[in-house]
Amino acid sequence: MLGHTLSLAFRGLSVYRWNNFPRTEQVSANDHIAFSLHIAILLASIIEEEKGIEYDRDYIFRKMLFSAFSTFVHSDISSEVKDQIKEKNPAIYAELENIVYEMLQSWKLPDWMKSDMQGIHDEQRGTNHIHAKEDDLIAFSKLWASYHEAYFSNEVYLDVYRPAMNIIEQKMSQSRFDIFREYIDLNPEKQNDLERFLLSMRRLQSSYRWNSMRRRYPVSVMSHLFITSFITYIIGNIEGKSRQEITNMMMIALFHDIPEAITGDIVAPTKKAIDGFEPLLVTIEKELVDKYLLSYIRKYKFSAEYEHLMLDPWNQTDGKLVKLADNFSALFEAKIEASVDAEFDKVYKNLKKFLHSSPYKSVDYLFKFGIDYFEDNLEDVIHLKKS
Repeated sequence: MLGHTLSLAFRGLSVYRWNNFPRTEQVSANDHIAFSLHIAILLASIIEEEKGIEYDRDYIFRKMLFSAFSTFVHSDISSEVKDQIKEKNPAIYAELENIVYEMLQSWKLPDWMKSDMQGIHDEQRGTNHIHAKEDDLIAFSKLWASYHEAYFSNEVYLDVYRPAMNIIEQKMSQSRFDIFREYIDLNPEKQNDLERFLLSMRRLQSSYRWNSMRRRYPVSVMSHLFITSFITYIIGNIEGKSRQEITNMMMIALFHDIPEAITGDIVAPTKKAIDGFEPLLVTIEKELVDKYLLSYIRKYKFSAEYEHLMLDPWNQTDGKLVKLADNFSALFEAKIEASVDAEFDKVYKNLKKFLHSSPYKSVDYLFKFGIDYFEDNLEDVIHLKKS
């Protein structure tokens, strides 16, 4: 059921990267995917503007969303182990991806989701790779994100990460990545403006939602962006939106909380406690976002689009549907915590009442096929071998 795919997406919160290394930060699989998406979208925007080479954002979103399910099922197999498997037995490497795809296809999922999964799967296994440049962009973005995960921990645990960093550097030196290295490279001590923009945004991996409440499973704002993007994809399809409309909606979802990288997550009761405080925060937020984020990309025309996505997300076309996805993400987050904390149970019940008052058909759909199956034990539904 659809709820099981949402459970898998939330499993990414507890799949930690570099899990067999000492580390200075906890980076979840969801953090990595969301940040890699931001890198890919930024580079696509720049290259389209400067070189006129267009990238299929719809494919980029779908590829990164659906390829993540393999990680959620298999957990985080290290890159070096994956490389060794691929070198020693390519058939087994391919089958690791294939068995997850076949399992998902066996679930009772909407036809549109199965079709999108099949499109990504068939292209990866075929010989006609019409999205080769998008695949290169995604691969580069993941490597750049991985390198900086290793770099910051290596500053404390000296040379522990150096072998892994060397492998990443070697991979990124491939000629197919030349076009991307023109803009961002691997020299954290001498950052250019684009790297400053991305690394400022990366702070969302250390910014946690519900920060004033006790939590079993802390959700970073960066992970929330990934989950909201996935729920946005679901809602867009249920509401009959076109591919382009859904892609635009996922852009809103990916950017809507970016200002919190600079301002932090100020809770609603505090914002509303003093008359005039909330409008003041809006002014300060705009100034700080311009100073610490937008100033780095102002020379590009697309910076105006980014500004609207960051500072006025809900007034964009279909922004209300993305806000609906944002609320459903909060509902699922509260559901996870509700069984052990009465405060979260209250939040969950209030959100549930609020969402039931919404006029969209996707609300009833998500309650029927999402929330009712969200609590199922995933181990009972994950079957990787055919019976």
